[in-house]
Amino acid sequence: MTGQSVEDLVLGHVLDGKRRGGGGGGSDRLGTSGQRRTRGLLRNASAPRSWQSVVKRIAGGSARTPQELKRLLDYVAREEGVQSTWCNLAGYERDFDPAKTKSVAEGWSSSWRGAPKRGHTDHIVLSFPRGTDVEQAQTIARDWGQEVFGSGDYGDVWRYVAALHKDTDHVHAHFVVEKHGIEQGRFLSICRYSELNFDVMRELHAEISQEHGLNIVATSRLSRGLIENAAHDAGMRAAHASGASTPPAPPPLSDAERTRRLEAMQEFARDYDALGQIAAIAAGPAGETGTAKSFLTRLSEALGASADALRQGLPQMPDLSLRDEGDAAARIEAARAEMIAAAAEAWDSIRAMKPSAERVDLERSFAEQARTSLPLAPENILLAEHARAASHDDDPYFHPTLATLARLEHGTADGLSLDAGLRATLAHVREEIGERLGAIFALREDDLTSAGTSVAEMVARFSGAERSEGQITAWASQEDPAAKVLWLEAERDLVRAVSTALETVEFPPDLSEAMARDQLLTSDRHLKLSDVPALEAIVDRVYDVLSREDLDRVLHGDLAPLAEQVRDPALRAAVAHELKNEADLGLDDSVGPWADLARSQQRAADLGQRERITERDHGLEL
Repeated sequence: MTGQSVEDLVLGHVLDGKRRGGGGGGSDRLGTSGQRRTRGLLRNASAPRSWQSVVKRIAGGSARTPQELKRLLDYVAREEGVQSTWCNLAGYERDFDPAKTKSVAEGWSSSWRGAPKRGHTDHIVLSFPRGTDVEQAQTIARDWGQEVFGSGDYGDVWRYVAALHKDTDHVHAHFVVEKHGIEQGRFLSICRYSELNFDVMRELHAEISQEHGLNIVATSRLSRGLIENAAHDAGMRAAHASGASTPPAPPPLSDAERTRRLEAMQEFARDYDALGQIAAIAAGPAGETGTAKSFLTRLSEALGASADALRQGLPQMPDLSLRDEGDAAARIEAARAEMIAAAAEAWDSIRAMKPSAERVDLERSFAEQARTSLPLAPENILLAEHARAASHDDDPYFHPTLATLARLEHGTADGLSLDAGLRATLAHVREEIGERLGAIFALREDDLTSAGTSVAEMVARFSGAERSEGQITAWASQEDPAAKVLWLEAERDLVRAVSTALETVEFPPDLSEAMARDQLLTSDRHLKLSDVPALEAIVDRVYDVLSREDLDRVLHGDLAPLAEQVRDPALRAAVAHELKNEADLGLDDSVGPWADLARSQQRAADLGQRERITERDHGLEL
């Protein structure tokens, strides 16, 4: 015996396909916990003074007997002050006849077993801001009740009787919910750690209200920079009844609890900062038009101001002007969707171009934009693939010398700046290498054409500092499996030819030093010094140039003979170290200490504090 009437059973069977039962897993409306948190913080900063969602369980509102349940249903469905009543007695929503409270009480209680501590029903109240239109509130309340208790998204479907009351300053809806699930038989438990809790119910109230044009938010007090507890309802009512001009003092906090809340506010401050950066990305370069700032630019500034306030333990600083310009979360989502569509269109256009060096340059620019835009759409596969640089093991086009020259030319080398003379030398060397590579690739031009590329494009592919995973994937894709096999063989031959050609290039000493310094600073700290190509080239040159006597002085700790050969002090120490290693002195041969030495030297130079350098045998002190 289920306790349902024949009418409910028949209608439930007929309408079963129209029910929204989801079978658990949470509501699609709210998304992931991260999306929920983001949406709440955006609304905090852009919808100040919004009404906070109020969803409460009425103390003593649980029924343990049919008589208690009937009295509760009679109260909820009473005629005075009631706008409407409805129910989902068979899992679907329909109007409720208040005259049937007795039959409902008897039907529900017929399946009750045991004596739950909080009874067999829950009495939940959903409140609305003062002045809310009753029709709007009814629409929201009906949608909310079915989403929470009737959708099946939170473990089961629970029956309820609901009514919208308009007899107070605040329109509010009552829900009397039968705790025994009608699909899975799960007992309704609304608590902090259960799938359905008051945070979820409040967030659903806010989300559904926003969908229906009512500005309600559901965020924690700490996320708004409010560290004190709110005053108890009883105290507020007593103060109101007595005509007091000031609200009652909030309950006191212990020192430990205040510290914990301040730490939580710092976490929210970091979130506001991150969202501010995302809003700035979404605003793009057109964030300001003349003197008028765009919504997203102002949102970014409001988020930054909120972060600053929370870091100081103060209430957030929202922008009052943003409230009337739409839902910030929706605006961010729209900008995100627009950006994703534009990125996909741009990448398709780039790949549709004829093979050329320009196409490779545009692919590199796309990767830079992907790295900038990824925070706005971290789950987008296209952006993620292009934001990640391919590892050297997975990048057949990587060559340390070419990567170094590219970084130097584009000014991305760590801590290095080239004077005009060295830039001219670099440009000349790059041009010479480009000609050599072009001559190599011209010998396999037919293979390049069949693989969908060209001589100029191949030179550009090899000449970059790095390539994205998206680029490598696009270049490796071939519709014809046979053509792909042939291309892979040709590609391996070309890679070997490039390495051979670069071994014969002579680099001027000043450029060699710049290259060695860059490779020291960008190599893995555990890599051996002997595996840094530019540094080894300097070591070989010095070994050939120094006399036996000068070489012996260096091996015994006197680096003066190296001064004319290696101008950079950090490199000089590293070269001396490698010369000692070649003399089998058994010294540590990892890059890390020498990279640290180069960085500390650069910091000293940047601060204008470079003084006489003390070069010790181990080379670790400037």
